Amino acid sequence: MTVQESPPPAIQKGDTTEYRAGAVKVNKDATAEDLVQKLPGVTMENGQVKAHGENVQNVLVNGRPFFGNDPTAAMRNLPADVVDRIQVYDRMSDQAEFSGFDDGQSQKTMNFILRDVRAKFGKVYAGYGDQDRYQAGGSATVMHGPTRLTAIAMSNNINQRNFSLQDLFGGLTGMGGSGGGRGPRIMMFGGGFRPGGGSGDMFRMRGFGGGAFDPSTFLVGQESGVSTTHSGGLNYVGQWGKRLSVSSSIFANDTDNENLQTLTRQYLPPQDSITFYDQRQGSDSRNQNPRFDARIEWSPDSLNSAILQPRLYFQKNRGNTIGDAANTTDQGDVRSAAHSRSFDSVDGNNLSSRLTLRHRFAKRGRNVSAEVNVGHILRDGDGSQRSLTDYYSGAEASHDTLDQVSTSHTVTNSLSTRIAFTEPIAASLQIQAIYNPSFTQSDADARALGLDLQTGGYSVPDSALSNSHRSRHAVQNGGLAMLYTRGPWRLLGNTSWQRATLRSEQTFPHAHTVDRSFEDLLPSMALTGSFANRRNVRLSWSTSAVAPTIGQLQNVVNNANPLSLTTGNPDLRPTYAHSLSLRISEANPLESKSRFLFANLSRTSRSIGTSILTAPTDTTVDGVFLPRGTQLTRPENLGDAWSANLFGVYSRPTKLLKSILSLNGGGSFTRTPTRINGATNVSRAYAIRTGLVLASNISQNLDFTLSYWGTYNISRNTLSAGNTGDYFTHTAGLRFNAVAPHGIVVREEVNHNLQSGVPSAYGQDVVLWNTTLGKKMLNGDRGEFRITATDVLRQNRSVTRSITETYVQDSRDRTLGRFVQGVFTYTFR
Repeated sequence: MTVQESPPPAIQKGDTTEYRAGAVKVNKDATAEDLVQKLPGVTMENGQVKAHGENVQNVLVNGRPFFGNDPTAAMRNLPADVVDRIQVYDRMSDQAEFSGFDDGQSQKTMNFILRDVRAKFGKVYAGYGDQDRYQAGGSATVMHGPTRLTAIAMSNNINQRNFSLQDLFGGLTGMGGSGGGRGPRIMMFGGGFRPGGGSGDMFRMRGFGGGAFDPSTFLVGQESGVSTTHSGGLNYVGQWGKRLSVSSSIFANDTDNENLQTLTRQYLPPQDSITFYDQRQGSDSRNQNPRFDARIEWSPDSLNSAILQPRLYFQKNRGNTIGDAANTTDQGDVRSAAHSRSFDSVDGNNLSSRLTLRHRFAKRGRNVSAEVNVGHILRDGDGSQRSLTDYYSGAEASHDTLDQVSTSHTVTNSLSTRIAFTEPIAASLQIQAIYNPSFTQSDADARALGLDLQTGGYSVPDSALSNSHRSRHAVQNGGLAMLYTRGPWRLLGNTSWQRATLRSEQTFPHAHTVDRSFEDLLPSMALTGSFANRRNVRLSWSTSAVAPTIGQLQNVVNNANPLSLTTGNPDLRPTYAHSLSLRISEANPLESKSRFLFANLSRTSRSIGTSILTAPTDTTVDGVFLPRGTQLTRPENLGDAWSANLFGVYSRPTKLLKSILSLNGGGSFTRTPTRINGATNVSRAYAIRTGLVLASNISQNLDFTLSYWGTYNISRNTLSAGNTGDYFTHTAGLRFNAVAPHGIVVREEVNHNLQSGVPSAYGQDVVLWNTTLGKKMLNGDRGEFRITATDVLRQNRSVTRSITETYVQDSRDRTLGRFVQGVFTYTFR
């Protein structure tokens, strides 16, 4: 008699954690996303995949790009049963992989290695239900040797996406930009600056980093409200002869979104007796994103190679909003109130290209490489706004009417290069010399015109809401690195010296020039190694300097919210940060156990934080008139900011229901300085999190996952010791999929969401239940018809609590509600 044991779900290969798809049983119709959610150490949070506590920024298929850097596109369009293995590792840049010297630009990467058994696979589906809810789409992949072609398409009005939204200008998330007056942006009422926020191009130097365009920076989670989405794309991978390989993708999406949002904001501490801010807003927006990615690799011989990576991203956004807002005291007295309606239009692009040239010399270990990055960002916007604002002071009241149009134009061009020469000086010792200059120039022009009551046209210039600004950031960076290797251990140390010149020129409404230079030493160190090829350790320390963005520098008022104005600060200085990280991963194949630990601590000097002034009386600040009770928010360099994160997971098989049990836990801490009415406030936020996942490993016909996540959040501020924003959230869930005899399919998804410690209007204690009954049909069960009821109990609520350094905010958004659909799916294998 032969006893066949299940293969271990994870093994450790150096710094790579490799999961065997066959060791984790999922249903026959599962996607790669369903598969990875059952893997130890992998979680899904707000549509973002995390591995070992870090966001997955890059997904590859057989080591090649799949629809650019969009993790969602790969995992939602790839069937689980074609996956053989999943590798999770920190992928270094092309230069670093070539030389072996880490340049600080690594990305958490997930590589899907496919089974070599099919020439084509995919599916098509269509469904319709009550309330005219529909969905249709499909995906198809054809493989022939090294050539792979994939097509995907989708259309629905039930908030489903097979891609990550791309938001180049912050219009989808209310981040706003450097628009004059209202400023073309979708969210009507703004929330001020966050540290490191603003629009434009943030230029970062980290150790020997290059400051290249990172497309993953612009990927955002699911937007609020109800969306109708159309999308489609093509991905091509091929080998052209022995020397040239090509990967490319083109993708486009069109999303219409409608939302009705209510929110309450409690200021911590109260600002000039204003304690609460309440808002009700309706919005209707349309967002379009065409994008193109490519990677072309040419290797004329064994000593030389060239890699070209063009990225062409475009965005068009249109939006209408209407809403009411009010600032009130702790006693409920209204200090100011506003009614506003607006229209916004934003068009732009983000174009970049990276060329990497690499050469190996005849001497072993000697090599030279050069990387050139060019980037162009364009943002054009126009908008209109009408608002009526009332200000109250005891029994007295005053009124202000705003009727204006605005335009904005922002262009950012960047050029950087990184040249590295590596020389071996001993059998286990290498040295590398690096030169890394860069230049970034941003031009921004914002104009606001008020209504001329005599002519009825918009021809009255408003200089307080208009601005022309140019910023130049030039960097000279060079240094030395040393790599020592002994067995499986590597010690890398490097030091670079950086001189950065930041010139900020304002030409309208009045001339103002700031010309500064900064010199920083940017050391870093990393120790990596493994024990018995099953435990990997990485300890790293790095430094970075980040220049302020054009949106933070441009001194133009954004009056999107008449009660809360925002502006820039041309006197900002770059920030300087230290970061210390520890990663430990272990996989024991004999016992099928795995452990992962991630810890990070960072400190930012000259941090760019928020300064808020609430006008106690009618006043003018820097030429900006502030009626009593109005807030003016601007970024400022403040004291040190700290952040810390800890995440750990332990996984092992259990005989209970023949499953894999994963225990997760962690916490986070942030210390953020702010300035409120001239006084310094230090905000401290803590979060403690724990959870577990019990994932079945029985068969394809019985697939379930039990999960629990609980988080306790704590907030403290030095200026308001008695006010806290403490709250608790938990989510307990069950996902169940069973195929009974005669092809009967039963699917259940039940989640209990609890949010306590918040106002009753925003609290949550609901059970979300989606149920499906289906029937397999056609040859090989390739067809399936199912009836799905979503939100059976009609309890779905979209509520969110967010805590910043100055306020606690609770919001509630529109949801789909209950609906029933019939869907037919045909799978070709």
